[in-house]
Amino acid sequence: MSGIGHYDGMTDRTYKTIMVGYVIIPLVAVVTAIVLLWNNVINSTDLFLLIVFQVLSVLGITVGFHRMLTHDGFKSSTPTRLFFTLCGCMALEGKPLAWIATHVKHHAHSDHEDDPHSPLEGFWHGHMGWVFSQENFEDPKVYCPHLLEDKVTMFAEKTYFFWPLLSFAICYAVGGWTGLLWGGLVRSFLTTHITWSVNSICHTFGSRGFETTDESRNNWLIGLLALGEGWHNNHHAFPRNAFHGMRWYQFDLSGIVIRNLERLGLAWDVQRIGKETQEAHKLKGLTMHQNIADLKAELGEFIDHARHELDLMILKLPPKKVAALRLAHEKTMKRYTDIQLSLARRRNMKRKAIEKRHEEVAKLLEIAKRRMKMVIP
Repeated sequence: MSGIGHYDGMTDRTYKTIMVGYVIIPLVAVVTAIVLLWNNVINSTDLFLLIVFQVLSVLGITVGFHRMLTHDGFKSSTPTRLFFTLCGCMALEGKPLAWIATHVKHHAHSDHEDDPHSPLEGFWHGHMGWVFSQENFEDPKVYCPHLLEDKVTMFAEKTYFFWPLLSFAICYAVGGWTGLLWGGLVRSFLTTHITWSVNSICHTFGSRGFETTDESRNNWLIGLLALGEGWHNNHHAFPRNAFHGMRWYQFDLSGIVIRNLERLGLAWDVQRIGKETQEAHKLKGLTMHQNIADLKAELGEFIDHARHELDLMILKLPPKKVAALRLAHEKTMKRYTDIQLSLARRRNMKRKAIEKRHEEVAKLLEIAKRRMKMVIP
C-alpha cells in the first residue's frame, strides 16, 4: 500500500521537507487532540466527523484504489467508481496513479530487492521510511498504463488536492476547529499509519494460510483497523480476489461493502476464489516451498564451497601477497556471510532471487580467483 507519491519537477530536498510536514503535522494534531481529550474538550460532533471521514477514507483506499483500480477485483458504474476513487483521494495518501503504480510494483517484487517498502529492509523503512524517497514511487506508464485512459482515474488525478481540502473544509464547517482537528488531521494520521501498517506489520507479524514467495501475513488487528486489508497473506495468494477475508472469522468490511454493491447492481464481475482453488493453491504452495528450500540449501552449500576454496588459495600465497589481498578477501567473505544470513532470515523467496544470488556468488568467486592469480609470481 502506498504513500503520498511522486511529483515531477520537485527537488529531492523540497520533497523531503514536504514529507516531514506530511508526517509531523498529523502527529502534532494527535498529541493536541489527546491533551484536549484529557481536558474534556471533545464532543459527539468531533467523534462523528472522525468516524465518518475515517471510514470513508479507508474504504476509498481499500475498495477504491486497491481492490477496484489496482487489482480490478470488480467492475462498477461510473458514479460508483468516482465515489470510491474520490474517497481514496480524501485519505491524503497520494494521487491515485502513483499509489497504484507503486502497489503494482510491490506485488511484482514483494520482499525482494525492488520492493518499494519491504520491512526486510528494516521495520521503519517498511512502515514509513520509504515515503521519504521519490525513487520509491513508480511510473504509471510502466505499471498501470491502462489507467491513463480511464476518465474517472484521470479526473481524480487532475483534481486530487481539492478532495482532501474539501473534507477538511466540511469538518471545519460542521465542527469548527475541534472538528477540523479530529475529523481532518487526527483522521489523516490514523488513515496513513493504518495503511502503512499493512506494509510493515503484515509482512512481519501474523499467520500464513497460504505459501507465497514473500513474507505476507494475516494479522487480525490490522484486519479490523484497515477494514479487511490485514488479511494480507490471503491477498498475496490471490491478488484479484475482491474478498480478503476468506474465513468466517476473518472480518472484512471492505468485502462486505463490495458484496452489497453487487446485490444492488452497482458492482459486477466480482472476483471470487472457490474452495477448490484454495486447496489447489495450498498443495502447489507446499511443493513450491520445498523446491525453494532445496534451492536455498544448494546455494548455501555452494557458498560454503566457495569460502573453502578461497581460503585454501589464500593460504598458499606468500604473506606479503596475502596482505595486499586482505581487504578484497574480507569484502568477498562478508558478502558471502550477508547472503547466507539473508537465506536464513527469509523463509519465502522467489526462484529468480535465489538464482540471482547464485550467479553473484559464482561471479565473486571467479573475480577472487583472478585477483589471486595476478599476484602469483
